Amino acid sequence: MIPKSSLIQYTLLALIVLAYSIYGFGFAALYGAIVSLSNTWIFDWYTNKQKALVNADAQKSFRMAINSSVIRTLALILLALIGLSLLKLEPSALCLSLVLGQIGFILDRLRQK
Repeated sequence: MIPKSSLIQYTLLALIVLAYSIYGFGFAALYGAIVSLSNTWIFDWYTNKQKALVNADAQKSFRMAINSSVIRTLALILLALIGLSLLKLEPSALCLSLVLGQIGFILDRLRQK
């Protein structure tokens, strides 16, 4: 079942994977979608971890936010480079699904506010 908190992101990713599958680049788009979703999962994990530490001081909370940003950025770059260089996936399919996934993530978070 698709979580309601990520409905736009999942919908955009499904559409882009289906569209690129028609042209034979479905795996590249799926890989980009998985990279985008992994970025979202890391964000959610850190957010839940931060919420669990209700009594954490401001500095600890700030360090956790910095760690989250660094880990997500490094994971995004590393996974994208693996897809482009080692797996030799179609750059446009990978990048577009990755970007649309992140746009969907932002839209979902704005919708929740």
